[in-house]
Amino acid sequence: MPPRVWPLERGHVVTSPFGPRSGGFHWGTDFGWPGGSANRPVFATQGGYVTHSGPATGFGLWVVVDHPAADGAGTTVYGHVSPEVPVGRRVEAGERIATVNPNRATNGNVDPHLHLEWHRSVWVPPGPGRLDPLPLLAGAAYPIAIRRHVLLG
Repeated sequence: MPPRVWPLERGHVVTSPFGPRSGGFHWGTDFGWPGGSANRPVFATQGGYVTHSGPATGFGLWVVVDHPAADGAGTTVYGHVSPEVPVGRRVEAGERIATVNPNRATNGNVDPHLHLEWHRSVWVPPGPGRLDPLPLLAGAAYPIAIRRHVLLG
C-alpha cells in the first residue's frame, strides 16, 4: 500500500469527528492542537495532484488533492487553511501543502483548525462517497516537520 501520513504533526487532537452531530452530519474530521492551531503546517496524507487551492465556500480557503490509484486513490480536502501549493502541482505523502489559517475573517468565521475530508473518488458536495478519515489514517506515519513546498505567488 502507498504511504499515508497524518495531516498534522504528532501531538494533534481530534476536535470534531466524522459523523452525526447537533444539527446535522459532519462530513469530515476536525483536527486541532492543544494551545492553538493557528499557522500549524498541514501535510498531504497521500501523493497526488492539487485540483483546488484557494477560496472555498464554507472553508474560507482550502486545498484539494486527487490521489491516483497508485497513490492510494480517492480525494482529500483540507479546509480552513492557507494554501501553499498551486493547482496542478504534484505533491507527495507528507509534503507540506498549507498552514492552518489563523484569521477567522478568511477562515469561514471559525476558530483555527484543520477540517479533513476523504472522498471515495472525486470531491462531491455533502453526501454519499465521503469516508471517515480516521480509519484510513490508522497506522499512518507522522510528517517530518520540514518538507519542500512551493509558495503561491
